[in-house]
Order: sequence, then structure tokens, then C-alpha cells
Amino acid sequence: MKRIHISKSYQFPYLLLAFIMTGLLLWRIIFVVFNGTDDLFSVIAASIRLDLSMTAGFFMLCFIPYVAYMFSGMNWIRILLKWVAILLWIFISIVEMSSVLLFKEWGTTLDNRAVSYLSNPVEMWASVERFIPWHMLLVSLLLLGTGIWICILLFKNWMPVKNKYVIKGIYLLLLGGFALLIFRGGWQKVVITPSDAFFSNDMNKNFAATNKVWYSLYAVSKSGKLETNNSDEAINNFEKKYRSNQCTSSDMDGAWKGKNIVLLILEGWSADMVGYLYGKDKVTPFFDSLSQHSVRIRNAFSTGFRTDQGLGCVLSGVPSMQGENILKKLDKVRKLPGLPDIMKANGYTTSFVYGGDLNFANLYNYLAVLGFDTIIGQQSFVNGEQSSDWGIPDHIAAGKALDIMNAQQQPFFSSWLLLSSHAPFEVPVPNAFTGLTDIPSQYKSSVAYSDYALKLFFDEAHKQNWFRNTVFIITADHGSTHSGWAGMNEQNRFRIPMIIYDPRMNTDESQEINAYCNHFDLPLTIAATVGADKHSFIWSRNIFCDDVEQKSWWSNDVMAAVCNARVDAVHPTGIQKSSGNEEAILFLDMIKRWFNNL
Repeated sequence: MKRIHISKSYQFPYLLLAFIMTGLLLWRIIFVVFNGTDDLFSVIAASIRLDLSMTAGFFMLCFIPYVAYMFSGMNWIRILLKWVAILLWIFISIVEMSSVLLFKEWGTTLDNRAVSYLSNPVEMWASVERFIPWHMLLVSLLLLGTGIWICILLFKNWMPVKNKYVIKGIYLLLLGGFALLIFRGGWQKVVITPSDAFFSNDMNKNFAATNKVWYSLYAVSKSGKLETNNSDEAINNFEKKYRSNQCTSSDMDGAWKGKNIVLLILEGWSADMVGYLYGKDKVTPFFDSLSQHSVRIRNAFSTGFRTDQGLGCVLSGVPSMQGENILKKLDKVRKLPGLPDIMKANGYTTSFVYGGDLNFANLYNYLAVLGFDTIIGQQSFVNGEQSSDWGIPDHIAAGKALDIMNAQQQPFFSSWLLLSSHAPFEVPVPNAFTGLTDIPSQYKSSVAYSDYALKLFFDEAHKQNWFRNTVFIITADHGSTHSGWAGMNEQNRFRIPMIIYDPRMNTDESQEINAYCNHFDLPLTIAATVGADKHSFIWSRNIFCDDVEQKSWWSNDVMAAVCNARVDAVHPTGIQKSSGNEEAILFLDMIKRWFNNL
């Protein structure tokens, strides 16, 4: 019997399907192994529908040149199609490899936030380099290279098909329609989305299952207007309730009138680093000693997990909105409230000191718009002082911060953003944790070094004539998962230290505030306590208002939660799978709608 031969050009769609699906499976195994996700078989089962959708989308991008070749048989079209396939595989591999690396640090895969940082590749690399096992990188590069080689093989020995045009047309029409159906995920009205792969309460498993290319493209496409989950009526009702419970005054209003305010923002200190909260390893001996003579806020939370979010909170009183980088929204930045402008209107000179790159995340533009008189970044330091990938070490930046404060006219409002406890955890001054190679120890070493820099700062500040007329507020820009104490989607990831030190208060004992708060409450609290206008900070509460009913809020890219003294242990709400009417989602919707309307 005569053997039937099917042209390789006809086999192409099915060989492509097998190639891409196999490649995605291997990338998923790398993700699972690298990020310690269990239940591989459930992850794979949940991933199939989205992977098929992405593969169909891959084929649709090849469809027009494929149709052109099937009808013309021209060799240059085959070569063009080959390069389209190779470039698409490279794109898939870059997204997959980036997602594997980013997830351990950010708790999410490649999205619009990560894409927005591409203009600062040095800082991006510094964020993740410490978490890259080289054997994983080699395996990833091997998979990338093997995929390119297979792409080349797919296009060898193609021969023009001699079938009649009608048969080709019917075949290609059916093929294109079937591919479109798979791409949209079926006959349902709503097109498939990345959250359709979410099958578990464990977001590590959900992100392992979701298609990383699909998620990345979906996130970037949604990076304009922020989507809300609830109706305007539901958001309005929630906002009325929020404002009616919003305590904005306290007995401390005006108590700091005429005093200097120094805001010290610690890079990524989690609550288990400090003794008055959950610290057990004596990582921060100076901070701990200072906290014994300070007002200690026991239940302070960041609403986000990145520095740009933290700065938007402590300087503008704007709660974080999932993974949104509001500092990058140039059309919105000029409309944000700003603590520096309000302090200047009350007679203060203002300054901001940072040892890193002010171009990162649009930081300089944001600080300038807020009205800081003096803005210091790594460009302001002497050449040769930079000795870390992330910027100027904290003990050197401490000296610059003191120089700026000494030069300012009183009263002044000055902020210093520390950076050395940011990955890659480079420590120029050894401590008890230096030399240990595991990530938790390296993180603790960097926090211990920043604590040492804080001590240097206070040792010198104590000698200055402005010291006793100054209130020092020390808090973290966000929490951390690096110590292993908190997971990506756990409440403790967002619990942060916050103390207020006034040299003129009774220094024999500390005072404590147990009411729940966020650091987006700081701008209103500072403005009210120095006697300045506080009304611009419409979402902030007064931290000194000891309201036991007050709540803390937090969110990341996929989860949101609310907590207070009555319900300290919470179960975060999944945003993608939310029905929309949960309290934490309503809070997010309230902030998003306000931000959209700026």
C-alpha cells in the first residue's frame, strides 16, 4: 500500500503546539523547583487551558505569513515565518525567566511594574542578583537555546503544497477559527484571563499555574485606568462609612509647633527585626535602645511592598493600590497632596536625602513636585564614595544627611531614606551576621548595618544645637519576606516598626500606641501635630487618636486585607477571584476611583 506523505508545512501548526506546550511545561517545572512550590501535578492541570490559549495566540501571530506561504510557496516567506517563531520563543523565554527570578523577591511575575523599571536595569539587576542560583540560570539558557534550535528544525524541508486553492482555503479557515476559539478560551462570553488558572488559596501555586506571558501582557494592557470591582453606589456607601469613622484629631494637635521634624525611612525592615515587636536575634541593638525612650506604635502596617509605594504613603498620604507605581504616573503626580509643601507653608525648610539613583521610579520628579527645597541623591556624593550596586552605603549617607540638616534654617522638615538593607545586601562594615551565605542571614546583616548607620547619625545629631528641638519619626517603607518570618501573602509581610523619639519627652520609659494604623496616616499626623493644614490628606487618620476600632489595610498584586484589634488574624481576599464586596476590596476601589479621577 502506498504510504501517504503529509507535507511539513501542513504539520507545522501541530508541531508548533507540541513544541510550545512542552516548552511551557519545562518552564513551569523550573518555576516550581526554584520557588519551592509543591503539588506539581495540580499546578500543571490548572495551567493547561491558559497555556493552550497562549499557544494559539502564538500561532495567530504566525498565521498571516503561514497563509501566504501555503498559497504561494515562496521561500522568503518561510524564512520570515521562521524568524517570527524564533523571536516569539525568545520573548516567551525572557518573560518566563524574568518571572522565575522576580517571584521570589516580589511575590508576582513579570508585570507592568517590572516593565516600568526597565529604564533602570542596574537597579533591577541589583534587586534580584542575590537570589539567582547560577545552575538555574544555566538551565534556563539551555532551554532558551534548545527552543531556538527546535524552531529552526520546524522549518526544514518545507515543500510547496500542490492541493487546490479551495481545499487550502477551507483548511486554513477552519484552522484559523479553531485557533481563535482556543485563544479566547472557549465559547463563553468573557475572554479567558490569567486568574482562570488560579485554583488554590496558596498564591504560590496560583502563580505557578498561570501563564506568565498571558499575565504579563494582561497586566501591561491594564496599566492605564485602574479597574474597580464594585459599583459606584457600593463604593460611595463604603466611603461614607470610612469618613464617618476617620479620626483626624487628637490631644497632640499643635504639640510639635515650631519643632524640627526628621523622618527616617528604613529600607524594608520587617517587624521581626526589632525588639519591641517580634525580634529575637538582637539584629537592631541601637534601634531597640532608642525605642525604650520613644513612643512605640505596635500595630503599624505598610499598605504596599515596594519603596515607591511607601514614599507615596509617608509623603502624600496615598494608600498603595496593589502593584501600581503612582510615582510613574506623570499626569497624576502634580495633583497629589504633599507634606513638604504643607510644611513650607507653615514656615519650614525642607530636604530629602537618599544615597541611590533619583531617576529610579521617577523619584526625583515626584520629590521636586512635592516641594522639597533640597533633594540629595547619589549624584551629590563625591566620586568613589559609592561602594554598593544600589548606591551610597548608609553610614556615608548619614554624614550627608547631617550636613544638610546643619545647613537648614530652623524649623526644618528633613527626610532620609536609607537603602543598604535592600538586596543585594552589601555590607561595608562587618557584624555578627556577616559571612553567612543564606538569604535570611544576609538580610539580617544588612539590617544590622543600617542600624549601625542610624547610631552614627544619632551620635552626631546629639551634638548639634537643633537636636533637642527635633522630633524623630522612624519607620520602614515596607516590610519584607527575606528573613523567612513572613510569606508573600501574609499579614506579617506588611507589619512594620514605627517609633517617635522626642529628646525632650520623659526618657525614662517608653509610651505605646496600640491602635492599628498605616504609614499613610503619617502626613496628616505630622501636619496636625505641628499645627499645619492637614485637610489635603483625605485618607489619613491621626495616629495619636487611640481608637481601638481603627483598622489597618494592605494589598499586593493579588491579595487585599483589613485588620484591627478585634480581628488581628485575617484571611486575605484574592482580588482576581473576589466577588467585589469584601471590605478590603471596597477600600482599594475607593482609592482607585479617587486616583482615576485626579
